[in-house]
Amino acid sequence: MPFAVIDTSVSLPATLSRGGMMRRFWVVLAFGALTYEVEHRQLELDELSQRAEREGGVVGGLKEVRNRVEEVGNQRAALVELLPDRTPDDWVAIGSAPLFDEYERKLREIGQKLDPTLRDKDIPLLRRQLEVVCAIGAPPFDQDATPTLTRDRKDDGILYTALLADADLLISDDKHLVPDRHEHHWEHDGRSVVAVTFDTLVNERLDAANLNEIDGSWLAVAHR
Repeated sequence: MPFAVIDTSVSLPATLSRGGMMRRFWVVLAFGALTYEVEHRQLELDELSQRAEREGGVVGGLKEVRNRVEEVGNQRAALVELLPDRTPDDWVAIGSAPLFDEYERKLREIGQKLDPTLRDKDIPLLRRQLEVVCAIGAPPFDQDATPTLTRDRKDDGILYTALLADADLLISDDKHLVPDRHEHHWEHDGRSVVAVTFDTLVNERLDAANLNEIDGSWLAVAHR
């Protein structure tokens, strides 16, 4: 199960451009998020059900969790019907407040260059969809107290998110996060993460042929 932090150099084109490999990879991440939620909601449901049996009464939240398991399960099943058989369902994206804030900032600054139809009122929804794709969160931290790690202060929060969350990968096309433009190993305070460019990810860590069979428009099914 790869745990990954996705930098805005990948998440922006993935969410604003309706075609391309980054968009297809985003569908894989959305599929992974649905799978992760189904599995963990089911664990929560099992625990609540066992508690209700032990206590012989009604346990608060049981109905809500059961409904959510069914809802997310249906979303996942609809996506399974579309995706190639070999599509991985175990990719887990990691989020953090600094990551989401940087994504929103970039949307406002350069979003219309990628999607001329982007409107200000679309930005909160796009941020929310990013938050949903990020199935788990890094431990919270103070952005102002983030250690200096890269040559661009704005990138430090992204890298620190990956380090604190013990991510397997940081996926970025930013030269400050992947200085050699292929793969870079970061270490800080006893933690480490491998940063790779998107091309490196596709060529060395994903099945590119499988990715080519994915339609970027299927992202709407995951967000339905």
